[in-house]
Order: sequence, then C-alpha cells, then structure tokens
Amino acid sequence: MVEDAPVTESDSKGARIKWLINEKDEAPTFLMRHFTVEAGGFTPYHQHDWEHEVYVLEGQGKVRYENREESIEPGDAILIPPGEKHQFRAGSETLKFLCLVPK
Repeated sequence: MVEDAPVTESDSKGARIKWLINEKDEAPTFLMRHFTVEAGGFTPYHQHDWEHEVYVLEGQGKVRYENREESIEPGDAILIPPGEKHQFRAGSETLKFLCLVPK
C-alpha cells in the first residue's frame, strides 16, 4: 500500500500527497498523484513549466489562478496549462483529487 505524506512547502496547509504511479513503476510518460486537502486547507500557490491534469474525487473547493477562482466538485476535470499560477483550496469538507503530470 502506498502511504501519503505531508506537502512540505511552507505556503500550504493541511495538504497530503500520495504517489500512485512514479518513476519506480517505470512509467514512460506520466506520473499519477493523489492529493488530500483537509477542510480549510490548501496546496501551495505556484507555477511550473509543465501542464497537469486534475480529476476531483471528493469534496468541494476552489482552484485559484492569477486572475480568477473556479469552484470545483466531484467529477470535475481541470487542465492546468504550463506556466499558470494555481492553488487548490478545500471548502468546508476534505477535498480529494488525482493529479497527472508529465515525467
């Protein structure tokens, strides 16, 4: 069983990450992660040079971008383009989502 670990960036709160598919699995193209964000918690507000795809499993919250916020709920699929600043924020319940990134 894969264990989750705290997201350690100082500008996050109540976020945990679990690597479901990583380099050890010899995945040729993509890696898969599972995030859990406690009620009222958030991931770091950050950007990077690669895209990632997110699928919301449980809970409700918001994705914060530079110029807007969007509400998210189970069943939502979200594309974060390369270079886009973003942050996932849980609402009043725990938020869980899958996140795929290029290797």
